Parts: sequence; structure tokens; C-alpha cells
Amino acid sequence: MQHSILERLDGGGYQRVELTRAVHRRAEQFLLSLTETPLRAADALHLALAASGRALSMASFDGRLRRAARAAGLLTYPA
Repeated sequence: MQHSILERLDGGGYQRVELTRAVHRRAEQFLLSLTETPLRAADALHLALAASGRALSMASFDGRLRRAARAAGLLTYPA
């Protein structure tokens, strides 16, 4: 599976987003602003990375992260 993901990354199927200070700040904003859906720190970082990469959607089997992603304007899979 990892090999398949790396091939797609190299082929442009995915975008690599660096974990920068700005991403950390965005994660902090999500932690503070999404009070209806309390996030764990790692979930806030995943959401911040998606937002920083201008993702339109996010896939997750974690209901809390999906609710937060929808609150941040992302489509989620599974719905």
C-alpha cells in the first residue's frame, strides 16, 4: 500500500504539504475555534495540513475528525 501511495505522490495524485509553523498555527486555530467538535491535537494537525494544501475533501473513519472537516468546509469520505 505504501508503495502505491508513493507512486501516486510522484505521479501528481497527491500533494505533499510541509508541517510548518504556519500549519501549526492553523491547527491551533482549529483547536480554539471548532468548539462544537472538540479535536485532538493530531486531528487538528491533519485538518490544518488539508486546509493548507487547499484540499477540497478529506477521507477519515474518525467521526469527530469528519465533523470538524465538514465544519471547516471540506467534503468528507465516507459521508
